[in-house]
Amino acid sequence: MLENLALIGTGFAVVILVLASLWGACALMGWGFTRTARKTTAAPPEAPVAPGVPPHHLAAIAAAVAETLGPGHRISRVAAPAHLVDGWPLEGRIETFAAHRVRTGWGPTRPRPGARTPEITKGPKP
Repeated sequence: MLENLALIGTGFAVVILVLASLWGACALMGWGFTRTARKTTAAPPEAPVAPGVPPHHLAAIAAAVAETLGPGHRISRVAAPAHLVDGWPLEGRIETFAAHRVRTGWGPTRPRPGARTPEITKGPKP
């Protein structure tokens, strides 16, 4: 019994050690890439005013970037996506929502209070 627990504990320790070393190697490589990128990039040019994007949206995006990524990051471009919707996605939505509609005129969808439910029997009645 104890040798089984020792084997399980050793296996668990090996797995945790390998995972920790993989994490450390990835963190070290990421640190190297970000350090190299900071050294090689010059100061980015001032971001032009994005046409069609309100200034308060730009302020909110800048605040979100600063909070998420920390200091030292600058927004270089903001582009508003086109809002043209094709007919096919709209048709799919209509079909999906129409499938969940309760159809009236097909009779009751649930038994009324006090209504008798028919008995189901096997074979002919005696």
